[in-house]
Amino acid sequence: MGAPLLLDMTRCVARRLKGQTPSGIDRVADAYAARFAESARAVLQIRGRMIVLNEEASRNLFAALELPAQRFRIRLAALIVRLPWSTAKPGELCGAHYFNVSHTDFDLALHWQEIARHKLKPVYFLHDLIPVTHPHLTTPHKTERHRGRVLGALKQGAGIVVNSQATAEELRKFATDHALDIPPMLVAPIAGAKLPRRVECDLRRDTYFVSVGTIETRKNHALLLDVWAQLVDRLGGKTPRLILAGNWGLGAGSIRKAMKSDPRLRQLIEVRSGMEDAEIARLVAGARAVLLPTLAEGYGLPMIEALQLRVPVITSDLPSLREIGQTIPTFIDPTDINAWAAVIAEFHVGGGEWRRQMAAIDAFRAPNWAEHFAALDGWLARLDHYGGGTATCVGSDYHLYNAPTEQKRRS
Repeated sequence: MGAPLLLDMTRCVARRLKGQTPSGIDRVADAYAARFAESARAVLQIRGRMIVLNEEASRNLFAALELPAQRFRIRLAALIVRLPWSTAKPGELCGAHYFNVSHTDFDLALHWQEIARHKLKPVYFLHDLIPVTHPHLTTPHKTERHRGRVLGALKQGAGIVVNSQATAEELRKFATDHALDIPPMLVAPIAGAKLPRRVECDLRRDTYFVSVGTIETRKNHALLLDVWAQLVDRLGGKTPRLILAGNWGLGAGSIRKAMKSDPRLRQLIEVRSGMEDAEIARLVAGARAVLLPTLAEGYGLPMIEALQLRVPVITSDLPSLREIGQTIPTFIDPTDINAWAAVIAEFHVGGGEWRRQMAAIDAFRAPNWAEHFAALDGWLARLDHYGGGTATCVGSDYHLYNAPTEQKRRS
């Protein structure tokens, strides 16, 4: 029997212990856990130090992920008590592929020591390079840590998975700037949540718009507040409602302050945090449109899920969103308040652009996990047999590109 596949479950476990609402990265981690639960060995890290569970303990951990929070904590405590007897034997790990799909600790030196100690072949999922390319939208600490992750994946990774051509291009640019080769790379779009059929929108009822995602500087909710203030001046009592569906995040203090200081915004804008997938689906399904004025984005799951529900999307004009949106959304400069206000006002009354999207939306082809993992399986099987290049999954197609002829030194 060959070496098992190792799947890092650190973030999945930590999120469930804390009772946190899943982010886009968490959804990917959960999808990988579901896909490999029957075959993978679970890995837990403590600041880079790896604990690799044996087969029985791994099965127990994967099964526990499906339990309610309190039962999960009890099951995890029982597993921890048995850890001295539940870890994999070092010899059986040599040559195993190790997957880290949740940006967990691969910027730490101890992590790389563990990779070398176990003689693993590490594969990393890089969801975006935003903290590196847009440091003003995050903290210096997060920028430095993510820069370490990207450098680590490029220098030491056996392979890298990304979710879009836009992210791949950002990674290529970063590698070129740092005179580094890119390991074999798979570009494989990720899927949104499984959602019910859309509830038909009725023009006669009270309309509202929804923005889904963490309320933080990068998501640009400040623009929406400015837009709604402009809409109130223009439409008065006919101004639609805005619902922000997401948890408070980095830089959200200014949003809270602005909403508290303006009674008009307090009346029309509502924040709903900690929502489950089914609740968000119902909310989105009844909306006139989903609004995504983000300043930087590696992918855009809320856009995919809205289009799956046949709900129009007004979004920032960014490469990743154009790539995933397939020409259907309305794309606007994320700094143009007047343009956003004009389009939202038009959508509010079911204008021409809203009707265009409604006519085109049935053509949207959502990415799905079956195609993602089919591409991953084929790429993984070839991973040991070529020295570089990019595998691209577009729908069910699978292409392998040659590595650049000029080899750069990995420094």
